[in-house]
Amino acid sequence: MSFWRRRNYLLVMILLLGAALRLAFLGSMPGGMHQDESFVAWNAFAIFHEGMDSAGHVMPVYMADWGDGHSALYVWLTLPFVALWGGHVTPLCSRLPQALVGIFTIAAVYGIIDRTLGRRAANWTGFLLAVCPWHIMMCRWGLDANMAPGFLIFGLYFFMRGVESEETAAKGRFLLLSALFYGLTLYAYAVIWPVVPLLLLLQTGYGLWHKKLRVDGWSLASAGLLFVMALPLLLFILVNSGLIGEIRLPFMTIPAMGGYRGGEIAFDLRNMLSNLRTALSLLWNQNTGAPYDVLLPWGMFYDIGRVFIVIGALALSVKVLRGLWKRQYVKETFLWIQLLGGGVVCLLVTAVLHQINALYIPLVICEGYGVFWLLEVLGRRRETLGKVCGGILAAVYLLCLAGFQRDYYTSYREVADAYFGAGIEECVDCALEMCRQKGFKTVTVEKGAQWPRLLLYTETLPSDYLESVEYDVAPAPASFMAGDILIRTRIDQEQIDNDSVYILYFIDREKFEKDFDLIKFYDWYVAVP
Repeated sequence: MSFWRRRNYLLVMILLLGAALRLAFLGSMPGGMHQDESFVAWNAFAIFHEGMDSAGHVMPVYMADWGDGHSALYVWLTLPFVALWGGHVTPLCSRLPQALVGIFTIAAVYGIIDRTLGRRAANWTGFLLAVCPWHIMMCRWGLDANMAPGFLIFGLYFFMRGVESEETAAKGRFLLLSALFYGLTLYAYAVIWPVVPLLLLLQTGYGLWHKKLRVDGWSLASAGLLFVMALPLLLFILVNSGLIGEIRLPFMTIPAMGGYRGGEIAFDLRNMLSNLRTALSLLWNQNTGAPYDVLLPWGMFYDIGRVFIVIGALALSVKVLRGLWKRQYVKETFLWIQLLGGGVVCLLVTAVLHQINALYIPLVICEGYGVFWLLEVLGRRRETLGKVCGGILAAVYLLCLAGFQRDYYTSYREVADAYFGAGIEECVDCALEMCRQKGFKTVTVEKGAQWPRLLLYTETLPSDYLESVEYDVAPAPASFMAGDILIRTRIDQEQIDNDSVYILYFIDREKFEKDFDLIKFYDWYVAVP
């Protein structure tokens, strides 16, 4: 078997493993849809049908959502799947973009490491990302912010292809692709806006220093493409800083948000150090406090993974710093820059799991580097020792994966079903059917069901919503019309009407048992007078 065939077979096996872990039961596990996930899904439905969001913004560069907004890239990537589903949005439809980006990310990481460290290191790093608990769980629900890690890697992959290419035209094409993906990254998650320029400055500066890049037509075109892609978001910052007014064009809106997240970024040393401590605590304890974020005891990288992350980060840093001292070109410097960029994110924001997600793939790369470094050291002493230790490590990771998968589909399912609102969609369908059968005109829903889910499950178009909505505290609605049915988004426990169908959580069941027929879906009930 030739070198190339062996490498392709191993890559295919890694990708098949990664795909199976991310696509199996994707539409039903987690059950239900997280409230943020459902808003992204409804935005895709709304943009597909009418080209506007819940605030009436036409093709906005940033979605209105909860008032302070969500990034738009996930919505754009969901639109082809909405078309495939005939204009409807299901959990599977809305989660496929994230799952597919995750699978392509494994391939991109493999390609980066292959060109940097070689086939053996690429095999290990691709495998470790494929079985990484954080990455598997991230790929299985549609949170807009989780697009950012993959697109950062896509941008790096094409940048490194451009740096390594000898042919001018090939170098230029790869740099243009890199600019395209870095530009799209800006529409994935606002937290990384300050980091992308830093990454590009360091990568480009390093390439120019070692004469791997030069200022020519291709590089200027790449910079121009990135600037054009970033311009709407630069204007968005000006709009929401109060420097210019909202920009409404026939084909695009640069909206003013009800709340602006720019204030979440820390710029003073005290807050930065506090943010860093929080991030280190998260990484050490592998726990965010939100039970659906991390599955214990497996954590984000498994316990064994954390050991190799430390080893790899130290070995990588030593090699890069030595190269900088000796002014030698070291390919691993581009990997180290990604780690540095993730560290900067940890300084800028108070860490919850997804807010510092730009750090995690660089950490997995360090993990792969640590395994590769250790096995290389052992192999130089005795080749058989390196192979045996490699086999043992692979077996340990696969055993960890088996335990993680067992718990994910058993104990974690119960937790996820509660936090992702399993049963609410069935309740909405049932409540609307009861209204049709028995002539009721109102459905009153427990506030905890969250109104984005109600918009999604009733398939309410944005024009109908904006025409009928009565606000509680804007942008949260008190009620809106779904066809000819009034949807009220909270239950007044002191005034329960007999002319409304109710959707309630199980803790309120006793209040309705006497005068209502109850139909159960998971932890939720439909109460029919």
